[in-house]
Amino acid sequence: MRKIHRELPGRSAYAVAKELKRSDGMAVGELAERLGMSYMGVKAQCLALEKSGHAVSRSTHCGAGRPHLIYRLSGRGQELFQSGDHRLALSLLREAQALFGPAAAEKLLYLHFQRQAAAYAEKIPPSGTWEEKLAALAELREAEGAMPRIEGGALVESHSPLAAIFEAYPAAAAMEDAMIAKAVGLPIRRRRDGDQIRMEAAGT
Repeated sequence: MRKIHRELPGRSAYAVAKELKRSDGMAVGELAERLGMSYMGVKAQCLALEKSGHAVSRSTHCGAGRPHLIYRLSGRGQELFQSGDHRLALSLLREAQALFGPAAAEKLLYLHFQRQAAAYAEKIPPSGTWEEKLAALAELREAEGAMPRIEGGALVESHSPLAAIFEAYPAAAAMEDAMIAKAVGLPIRRRRDGDQIRMEAAGT
């Protein structure tokens, strides 16, 4: 978060960057509508983000008329939302391995996700519809920084707060999937699409 405030000039720039992070690319008009800002105000922020190297644009045709510019975050822009500092957690996991054996880290991660599943289950209606469960899950994941949105009956997350943990311990990603499935009481399918993760009920 400090990096975001250091590199972006103000709240409006952050709001535009955050909305771009949630998408695969958006036109100025759509951004303005979602953010409740003026078209020219959003346009100015997009141009500033592009000039600073945090965003890129491409021209696209949508039928007759002038082409639209679609803005999306660049690699540098994506780095603004990098995962939190997990150096302490990773250090503790490595120490656990050194003290108690190679499987110790994954056992600790397993316990973590089991407890998280129980915490999730308390806030997700067990008899609710998939849509109701999805809405409750989205609220929980938003609080954790996953930047979710509900789209076509699926939960699409634009950020992985535990990316550094998953990189060091790939089995943890499957544990998170199992945790979410247990919390919603349904088998789920999660797949990565570029910088985003899409989750839906298995069989849909």
